[in-house]
Amino acid sequence: MQTKIFIFFVLFILTFPVFANGEQDPSAPFNDHEIVAVHRIHLREVVRIGVISDNKPFSYQDKEGVWQGYDVYFARRIAVEILGKKDKYLRMVPVTEENWVELLNNDKIDFVLGFGYSNGDKLADFSLPYRRIAGETVAVAVRKGNDGLILWLNDVISRRVENDFFHKDYEATLRQFYGTANPDSIVIERGVVKN
Repeated sequence: MQTKIFIFFVLFILTFPVFANGEQDPSAPFNDHEIVAVHRIHLREVVRIGVISDNKPFSYQDKEGVWQGYDVYFARRIAVEILGKKDKYLRMVPVTEENWVELLNNDKIDFVLGFGYSNGDKLADFSLPYRRIAGETVAVAVRKGNDGLILWLNDVISRRVENDFFHKDYEATLRQFYGTANPDSIVIERGVVKN
């Protein structure tokens, strides 16, 4: 009996630091509040997501000033996933190639959508990809070193959204622009890039 208790104690001591740092098996469900960055957003009750302004059909404002597009559709889902509320708690922030990293680093935004790894993989951390365009893979960026938020995002992309979420996104936002084009030329499901 003492041997079993000792083994349990050793295993607990060895695994505790891993979970305390917010790292765990990405396929395992977890409590969002255990991730500091996610918990801060919960407390604030507003998700601030940067999207490229005037980037039709991926992120743009319509004649009424309402944000539309493929990236915006996903941004709304992120807001619902992180707060469990309607997207009225989402603040869309227009960003540019020149200012998005600074906005992340100065804690003015939580996420940035619409940029590829080549746009700043040394300046920010990126989630699994959710779309591609012009041969480039596009992912969600967060402030460098924010591993907990990347873990959370990857869980949303790979497990929480339904299997065909990004195809639904395409049909709702891009079909009118691309007509009969194959959605798989843009859509990436579950973060898995297929050739």
